[in-house]
Amino acid sequence: MAVHFKPGGAFPFLGLAADELLDTHVSLQDIWGRGALEIRERISTERTDARRLQILQDTLLSRLVHRPERHHAVLSALEYLRHDPSRAVVGKLAKEVGLSNRRFIDVFNFEVGVKPKLFVRIQRFQRVLQQVHRLPLVDWAELALKQGYFDQSHLIRDFVAFSGISPADYLRRLQDLRKDGTHPIKFNHLPLAG
Repeated sequence: MAVHFKPGGAFPFLGLAADELLDTHVSLQDIWGRGALEIRERISTERTDARRLQILQDTLLSRLVHRPERHHAVLSALEYLRHDPSRAVVGKLAKEVGLSNRRFIDVFNFEVGVKPKLFVRIQRFQRVLQQVHRLPLVDWAELALKQGYFDQSHLIRDFVAFSGISPADYLRRLQDLRKDGTHPIKFNHLPLAG
């Protein structure tokens, strides 16, 4: 059982700034203490999924550190990025929400966990993965340009930075998984088995 928060959605439940978790692996027990063990035990003893989900929901709601209102700048930026990710410029976003560049970056980083520029790169990479999973044949140069990369080498650099493997290697592993009958393959999980 897992919870997948939308960008900026986890920080009200954790009791710390989202950026404090960047590039770390922590257990829920490290954040919530003994309460995390207790909730895990309660969930594992339940017989139905509906009851497990209810316990999880009740626990999350009881853990709200403060009202789940997010800074208007973050909400506006996330909405803008959802509708028009290819034109994201931090300075432009900051100006539109009435904050200095530095303040905007700080607020966004606090709530989302990464700086806006990195967030845009991650989202663009996610869009590439979505397309790779949909296309029967991938033209990497064309895909790079359609997703807002300067060129194919720009896409390759980001691909390796985020996944640790080249696009060609990713595609080969993905095809191997498909041949082995692994289905469905989620695009946000890298096919590292092989």
